[in-house]
Amino acid sequence: MQLLGRLLVACALTLGVAMPAFAADTVEVKMFDTPAKYVPDPVKVKVGDTIKWVNKGDTIHTATTDPSQAPDASWASVPKGAETWDSGYLNSGEDFSYTFKVPGVYKYFCTTHVKEGMKGEIDVEK
Repeated sequence: MQLLGRLLVACALTLGVAMPAFAADTVEVKMFDTPAKYVPDPVKVKVGDTIKWVNKGDTIHTATTDPSQAPDASWASVPKGAETWDSGYLNSGEDFSYTFKVPGVYKYFCTTHVKEGMKGEIDVEK
């Protein structure tokens, strides 16, 4: 399949045909109550991809990389040059999306389930 894709791009470039841009992917991460966790975790995406967190639990959840809210400094981090993000409180059924622009490892957690250890990791590749 990769070979076919490369051949199509090569032919288009040779013939001067414009190729449509490939759409970025969206990955859904579900938030659960019992046990309090993100699924899947860890997640691997590429720059330009979006993660959509969906609260599938009955209680409020969050997803944040804000170190000022972290119970432990190792729970929240973003790569150099990346901005921190915070979903705010998400009620059951609500969602939050974030598109990744900077490659590297992002560590995040749920502020309402700190005691249960609800944290996640995202590896963003170029």
